[in-house]
Amino acid sequence: MILTDHELNQLCQANPPLVAPFDPSLINPASLDIRIGTSGLIEQEDGEQIPLDLSNYDINQPYILAPQTWLLVASLEVFHIPLFTAGEVRLKSSRAREGFDLALALWLDPGWQGSHLTMALRNTTRFRRLGIYPGLKIAQVILHRLSNVPQRHYGETGRYNFDRQAQGSKG
Repeated sequence: MILTDHELNQLCQANPPLVAPFDPSLINPASLDIRIGTSGLIEQEDGEQIPLDLSNYDINQPYILAPQTWLLVASLEVFHIPLFTAGEVRLKSSRAREGFDLALALWLDPGWQGSHLTMALRNTTRFRRLGIYPGLKIAQVILHRLSNVPQRHYGETGRYNFDRQAQGSKG
């Protein structure tokens, strides 16, 4: 079952909150919008990923992604996924219509906590340059209520808990 707006609102005001910082205007009927934070990793020509600080960019002066550019970017929000839920992350349709793509490797297991979500973004356009900046609504989280609390949760098995910036693969 997918959680609705009032259930998401309750979780966002719980301790620990589902997300922090929490902005009630980000709640949709059955999802929660998430925004780009200040941390990223940008791919270089040699394939290396180097840190990208987005803190000096904004809506008037965004960081520009050239066509076919790929990067990892952290969410502004820090997540605490309750043990009775799991979440999926989907690109906002407005961003898709602009030419962004979001890798579908975004599943939030029960117990995933204390971390900014790292999202793999790509400018899929052939010619258009796309801008990103902290605070840009990029995706939405859809939470599913589980039939039962799992025997093992991500807090016991996961490698990406408590990540405070965009994180490359840990294998």
